[in-house]
Amino acid sequence: MNELLRNVKVLIWDFDGTLYRQQQGLWDQIRESEYRVIMDRLGWTHEKAIREFVKVHNVITPSGTQAVALITKISMKEAAIETAKYVDYTNYLQPDPKLTIMFTKLQSFRHFMLVNGTQASVASGLSLLHVDPMIFEEIVTAEVVGETKPSQKGFSHILSKTLLPPQSHMMVGDRLDVDLVPAKAMGFRTALVWETESRDVADITLTTVYEIADVVA
Repeated sequence: MNELLRNVKVLIWDFDGTLYRQQQGLWDQIRESEYRVIMDRLGWTHEKAIREFVKVHNVITPSGTQAVALITKISMKEAAIETAKYVDYTNYLQPDPKLTIMFTKLQSFRHFMLVNGTQASVASGLSLLHVDPMIFEEIVTAEVVGETKPSQKGFSHILSKTLLPPQSHMMVGDRLDVDLVPAKAMGFRTALVWETESRDVADITLTTVYEIADVVA
C-alpha cells in the first residue's frame, strides 16, 4: 500500500466521469444543459449562450455550474437544479457489476459523494449503475452547502461530519481543477481515475476507478 494512503478511512466520490468513464454523448448533453439554462434565463440565442459561457468557463471558473450561476446571476444551488432538469442518464448508463465488487471490497470505509449535480440526478444515475445510494453517508451538493466544487465548502462539510483529520480522507475524481486541487489544498489525499498520465496534484493515478479497491483496501 502507498504509505500516503495508509491512514485513509473516508472515501469521497465524484460521480460524473468518475463512477463511470465519461462518454462524449453524455458530456455533450451536460454541456448543452448549461447552455439551455442560460438561454431560458436570459432569452439569448444558442450561439450567444455558448459565446458568453466560453468567456467564463475555464477562464474564471472550471465549473460549468458556477459559470451558469455567474452568467445568469442566480445561485449555484439554482444553477445545479436547473441544469439537472435537462440531463438524462438513461441512454448512457447501465448496470456495472465491477462497481458492486469494488464497493464490497471497500465496505470497511466510510463513503460520501461530493458532486456538482443534484441529489436526485445522482440517485438516478446510481440506480442505473446498480449502485446502492445507501453506501454513501451523504450526497453533498449545492443543495446542501450552497456552492459547488471547486469551492471548499463541500469538503469542509464532510470534515464536520466525520470529525477526522483531512489526511484521513481521499477524494476520488476525474478532474484535476474541480475535484483534486481543492481537496489537496484541504490536506486530503487525492486519486485521479480513468487516466494514464500521473499528475503532481494526484497522490495516485489509476487507469480505472475499480483499482481504488486494490490500492486502499
